[in-house]
Amino acid sequence: MKQLLFLISGIVLLFSCSKNETPDRYPSPGRVLKEFRLEEGQVGDAVINSTGDVTTITVTVENSLDLKAVVPIIQISDGAKISPASGTRIDVSATKQQLFTITSESGQTRQWLVIFKPYDVFAYEFGAFTLKSQSANRFMQVAGDITFSQKFKDKAKAELSSTLDVSPVLWQKWHLIYKATRDGIKYYQIRNLFSGKFLNVPDGVTADGFQVEQYKEDATVNELWRIIEVKAGTYILVNAKTGLALTASGSNSTGAKVVLAANTGAAEQKWTITPLQPETYRDDAVVNFFFRNNPAQGSVAFDQGTSLPLSDGRVLWITQDAWDGTSLRDGKFLCNFFHSYNNSVMIQPTITDWNPEHTPNMTITDNLQRRPKQIFSNQPGTDWSWPGLGVQIGNNVWAQCGEGVGLGATNQSLYKLTPDAGNVWKAVRYTPAGMSGQVDVGYSTGMVKGGDGYVYSFGSKGLNFGYATDVFVARFTESDPLTWTFWNGSVWAAKPTSNPSARIASALGNVTVNYVNGKYVLMSMDQGFNCETKRDIFIATANRPTGPFTTAKYIYTIQEYFAGKYARYYTPSIHPESVNGRNELLLTYSLGFSGCGVESCQDGFLDPYYYRVKGIRVPYSTIGL
Repeated sequence: MKQLLFLISGIVLLFSCSKNETPDRYPSPGRVLKEFRLEEGQVGDAVINSTGDVTTITVTVENSLDLKAVVPIIQISDGAKISPASGTRIDVSATKQQLFTITSESGQTRQWLVIFKPYDVFAYEFGAFTLKSQSANRFMQVAGDITFSQKFKDKAKAELSSTLDVSPVLWQKWHLIYKATRDGIKYYQIRNLFSGKFLNVPDGVTADGFQVEQYKEDATVNELWRIIEVKAGTYILVNAKTGLALTASGSNSTGAKVVLAANTGAAEQKWTITPLQPETYRDDAVVNFFFRNNPAQGSVAFDQGTSLPLSDGRVLWITQDAWDGTSLRDGKFLCNFFHSYNNSVMIQPTITDWNPEHTPNMTITDNLQRRPKQIFSNQPGTDWSWPGLGVQIGNNVWAQCGEGVGLGATNQSLYKLTPDAGNVWKAVRYTPAGMSGQVDVGYSTGMVKGGDGYVYSFGSKGLNFGYATDVFVARFTESDPLTWTFWNGSVWAAKPTSNPSARIASALGNVTVNYVNGKYVLMSMDQGFNCETKRDIFIATANRPTGPFTTAKYIYTIQEYFAGKYARYYTPSIHPESVNGRNELLLTYSLGFSGCGVESCQDGFLDPYYYRVKGIRVPYSTIGL
């Protein structure tokens, strides 16, 4: 897939083409509840959780709301009917629930269970919120120029938004995360959804006036906050380390600072905390895992990060073109340097250990290019080997690898990786019939165990100058990885085909498939190399490896910039093994060392930030998992 993206980035400069329509963000099958709100008494957004035939909607309400006289205002699909009807006063005082039934024009029905939850911020152990200064009527946000990545950085300051009472954007949204109770007082971390970093007070700060900042998680009292309820809906937030309160300084001015000050109960210290619907956010711990700045670390910058869990709890991270740490010069690369090897594999000790110092490179002893850290050798007559995904069967790991010259693929193969001693492994290349010997369908899109004795390998074929992709599937038994069959739309056949009748899904230009919670999950991204303004990520799911997949659902917009311009991105990946106890799915993508209309070389150096993996977390509830 990567070679196709490089190729079309040049072609598009010469030819104009029509981009495929983006998947619908809000699919409407005729019995959809488009909007649910209350005539009065609602706090924040309704939270939707879709599972099976019943969708649950949780509506947080003011404690003072009369639950015997609740009036929902509901928008539904055109031509559909709902019972009870929109605008009808209902009594939910007994159960705090109401079941609504929507009937489409064709007579199909779907039930929606609405749960009415009295608002209590202290009942949340984890949730997304806005924090709005009551004196200024403005949201707290992370400061900085987004086009120069300043909002992602440690020590970016907290400030008030520049506009009054508008819908919040991602850097104005915060997680409240319950951390500990001490002497009967609950303490919380406050994490920004855009940056994934925590509201923090550095060591040494004891006096009024310090502008609060964000920082990577440091597991200290510096990032703990006490929430004091002044009255219903009004709160003061006090830092556990300093005892000082979060204060809007110059609260009626645009971009006012958020500082620490003695807790006097002043108007500038009063905040409204409003719950939000669960939403995709940046995982800063994962992003920092790829900040490998130690020259002795091996692979320190690369443009892919697929993961493969092992039975002993370790995780293999498979990269494509990689720079070795020995190339670093004060944390950057000289512009005349080039990547050190065409692929590598790193070994993470556990799924929860995100310290990059603990994750060494795998090595082999017989690489054809005499590169011990390049696990998949370049074949004679080729100049790259780019592995895709793989699975572990017994003591062996089987992984697909694409091969080629320049911008063109010439073949693909299947590798068996076997541990030898310590971090030294053995790598053996195979060429299964049908899969190897052709590049019409590249089977780098996904490889998963289906739980039925088969391994399913997903392939893709780029269309429309890289703006669209047809997705296909092959399989082999766990007992015989070298014998493949290929889905042709009706049966498993001996040879692959890219005929549209064989495709299991149509997707955007960047695509990957994995298996999560009993479902096949397809992640697709807008084409990331040609500088368009659409830079979105979508998720679709299926119950079977052959589909059908659901309508792709929008989940995130990539907001990465390079020197003021859009940064290029590609290589999506899904990581089901990376559970964090919050029912969230880890997704990653990589940046491509360049921006649109700017040189990669800046002031004589290449910044490895722009050749590293970025991670986001998607709540299961938002994608039907």
